[in-house]
Amino acid sequence: MRSRTTSRETGIGVGKEERDLLLGGKGQEDDHFLPPRKTVHPTERERWIRIFYRTLLWLFILLVCGMLFWGWQLVRSSSGS
Repeated sequence: MRSRTTSRETGIGVGKEERDLLLGGKGQEDDHFLPPRKTVHPTERERWIRIFYRTLLWLFILLVCGMLFWGWQLVRSSSGS
């Protein structure tokens, strides 16, 4: 048989003052400080923006290289005839 726990035993559904008494005072909260979620888990949006801009940069570089290569091919073919 499972024993049932009440809200007083778990600290769920009780007020802040009662929870502080159950957990042993206010010092308990200071010991378990957690940083904001945004610093621990950065958003996916920032990662996708960085990937998007890097992709645009590489596409621009490839476009410039392709146009230079195409221009050199045209200059070679026109100077040979």
